[in-house]
Amino acid sequence: MKAICAGLALCVCVLSARAALAADGYLLLRLDGHYVKWGSSAFGTHAALRYAFLEKPLRTDGAINCSSMVPVDPLLASSAIAQDAFAREVAAAFALWEEATNISFMRAEDPANADILIGAEGNPSGYAFTNVEYDHQGVGPVRRIAKSLICLNPTRHWKVGFDGNLEAYDIRYTMAHEIGHAIGLDHPSPSGELMSFRYGEDFRGLRAGDVAGAVALYGARGAPVVAAAPKAGAGAPDMALR
Repeated sequence: MKAICAGLALCVCVLSARAALAADGYLLLRLDGHYVKWGSSAFGTHAALRYAFLEKPLRTDGAINCSSMVPVDPLLASSAIAQDAFAREVAAAFALWEEATNISFMRAEDPANADILIGAEGNPSGYAFTNVEYDHQGVGPVRRIAKSLICLNPTRHWKVGFDGNLEAYDIRYTMAHEIGHAIGLDHPSPSGELMSFRYGEDFRGLRAGDVAGAVALYGARGAPVVAAAPKAGAGAPDMALR
């Protein structure tokens, strides 16, 4: 298995120390000591989000990840992936989360209206990264996410589907993993869940821990909304992912 390592170069050593805390197969993202989620700050509540593909270079000062982003066109060209195929795979990745929990996603044609912006790295490294920015004016232990950026390395080879080659990452799997970060989930372990930090091709959908984590944040799809308390052990040191 290969490390997705979406967050920072030292994520393996930081997160392996935290993995023991993820007894339920998930770990909620904490930034500066705060849990983060979209919509209401209450756990177990619905959120409706818009995503878009970057159309021109973007510089985000202060971002830990994806501070320099460009459109995905060169990435698609180098990996021989059609734009419509890429869009379908990204939509399918969002659908995995939408089907599992009380969160909804809609594609926005104008990137300026997007909550989650998708592009390629302007300064390529690693494979894929997510930057999560929260509302610093909020109060309480849970803060509202203000913007999430997802960027893929355009110098890597990408593919649609699994073929056993772990040097080339599947778009849908990788995007589903990064979307998990974008909505407030951390790496729970080295492997076993889609949100684990190692890339593998043993499964292509969400695992039980992934679903449990998303439900803790947004509630179950079609179920009455019940605010949940943070899970035990979630007071680990913050991951430097913003």
